[in-house]
Amino acid sequence: MSLSTSTRGRRRLAGLIAGTAAAGLVLAGCSSSSGGDENKGLLLSGPNTNIVVSIPAGWHQVINSANPIIPEMVAPTTCMGAEEVACSLGLARIATITAKNIEEATNAVQAAVIGAPNVTDVADVSKGPGKVGKRDGFRHRFTFRNPGAALTSEIAAVPSGPTTPDAQGNLEYSVVLVWISDKKDAPKIDDINAIIDSTLVHGGVAAP
Repeated sequence: MSLSTSTRGRRRLAGLIAGTAAAGLVLAGCSSSSGGDENKGLLLSGPNTNIVVSIPAGWHQVINSANPIIPEMVAPTTCMGAEEVACSLGLARIATITAKNIEEATNAVQAAVIGAPNVTDVADVSKGPGKVGKRDGFRHRFTFRNPGAALTSEIAAVPSGPTTPDAQGNLEYSVVLVWISDKKDAPKIDDINAIIDSTLVHGGVAAP
């Protein structure tokens, strides 16, 4: 479902940012990654987003009590309860937000990730136009470290709303945030591409 006002869009972005910071980005690690056939074909979506992404086996949905509006999944499935985000070795979030342009949307999300406490050694891997699912969008991959792990993260954004800016000059973008830990039992780094490449836009502008 698409929200038309920039105020609501900013609230979505605030939720995505706050959720990222609240998680602490401390992926301390769990015993082992467990998953199976019951997780195949899971979709991550939500009432306040214009996109759906497919999630690999071994992940499960999280309801973040601090930011329940942000759809989120983590891996492994052994991470349960209040600490499941801190325990996670992989994380995926989606949101639909407003920004002046697509790069501004991805920059705002990255600023929230690397602005969390104890995040160091931030390095860009790649940044620029790229496919998000079958749409033309923008992708930004980077690495960072926290006290528990080194992580590879990617933010992908795609236009998903009206082609005419709102009164504040903002357009609507749907954003996927994925990160994977370097811990032994973490999901494969290839899962980042798999999740982003699975993106389907189900609202806003018509498919090309």
